[in-house]
Amino acid sequence: MPYKSIAGAAAAALSAFYMTTAAAWTLPADKGTLPQAQVEEILAGKDYPETSQFTKKITYVDYPANGMTFTQVVMRLEPAKPLMHNGRKVVLVATEEGSSSANGFIETDEGKEGIGVWLAKRGITFIALTRVGRWNFFAPDRSGTWETIPLDERMPIFSQHQKAYWSKDDYTIQPAGNTASKSGSEYVRFPKPGTQLFNEMVAATPVAMVDGLEAGLRSTLSDQERRKSMVLYWGFSTGGALMWPLAERVRPDGYLNWGSSPPGVAYYYGAAQAGRWDWPYEKSALRVRGRGRADFEFYNKRADPAEKDARWARDLKEPRFKEVEDPIMFYNAGALSELALRLYMAPFVPAKMKQAGFNKMLNDILATSMPGPALKGLPVWDMNGTYDEVYPVDWMEAARTMMAPYIGKHVLIRIEGFNHSIVNRQVRVIGPVWLRAIQQGYFDRKS
Repeated sequence: MPYKSIAGAAAAALSAFYMTTAAAWTLPADKGTLPQAQVEEILAGKDYPETSQFTKKITYVDYPANGMTFTQVVMRLEPAKPLMHNGRKVVLVATEEGSSSANGFIETDEGKEGIGVWLAKRGITFIALTRVGRWNFFAPDRSGTWETIPLDERMPIFSQHQKAYWSKDDYTIQPAGNTASKSGSEYVRFPKPGTQLFNEMVAATPVAMVDGLEAGLRSTLSDQERRKSMVLYWGFSTGGALMWPLAERVRPDGYLNWGSSPPGVAYYYGAAQAGRWDWPYEKSALRVRGRGRADFEFYNKRADPAEKDARWARDLKEPRFKEVEDPIMFYNAGALSELALRLYMAPFVPAKMKQAGFNKMLNDILATSMPGPALKGLPVWDMNGTYDEVYPVDWMEAARTMMAPYIGKHVLIRIEGFNHSIVNRQVRVIGPVWLRAIQQGYFDRKS
């Protein structure tokens, strides 16, 4: 059954955008599935038509990180006619999956409209925070794309001020072996000790990643604007793991999730229930895990074979690697501990940080994989597809059980026939479901 709609005077305040929607399809109940028939109904209908043009702005934000200076990239899509709900502008703050950048929200690998554009055309202010290291500052047109750098030579670029791309002498390559990730990887790369790349990767701790998200968000969304808005967070896939700790810095009104990773410890709980106890021991500290063609095929088993080569070519514009996100997402506790000790031993770390002690460094890093106190009472709307390759139902239910003491109400639904992606067909269903959840008051503040 659908969630209760806003009634009375509150309903009168809803935008005309909402008033024109009267579709027959309904939101599933908690633990329910949106059936294929309703998926097709949404795709065929025009329940949420375009209402606005929008502008796109990309900004670079420098911030200090453990003795280094890193650059956070912010992409903001601003509709000319914002969607209002109960007198507040709707804002969605997002970070990308483990193989992409913010560009993946603009255009899908099919070359079609991405979810950020779809939402902006319907009045939602969409703010994409590309995680540090994943934007190619050497792209000829400053687009951040990676096609000019060979796939097996890609390493994180942490600063807009870097003068030249990394040399092959800055890192080593070795077979990946078994990893916590189901998609697997052929090769991994590690920075060589004594190089600037090594130092920057030591400085790029999980805490530094969240520092960047905070710096980027505060640069584009003032406290005044935030108070007048309904601010929701979403991290797609790997990105989900980083959006939970961001709440400890800037608290949202809730989480509007699709295919989102739970906090690392909660994800590990689901894996352990299925017999995967090995995650804490994975050697992922300072590792860059390549996401090659095999990884692409893992997520595209049902894709049209005739389109795969063209889609892969477009995917090569994205970074196609993961770095410190793996230890956070998969709760590689040993790697997180190693990162803390390497940081503690680094000569470039400010003395004030050293004086605070190793325990603080370690605890702050471990906390990025755990649900924190700022989540208390926040509503979470979670959903993924019945074909999701990395978040099985039982794992997600286990994660929800672990998170229950730390958050507010939590709905977990599935969409029939969808996999772990944001291809255009899925965008055109995810978007309406999200808008319906907002419309029916799921994120409304209690009076």
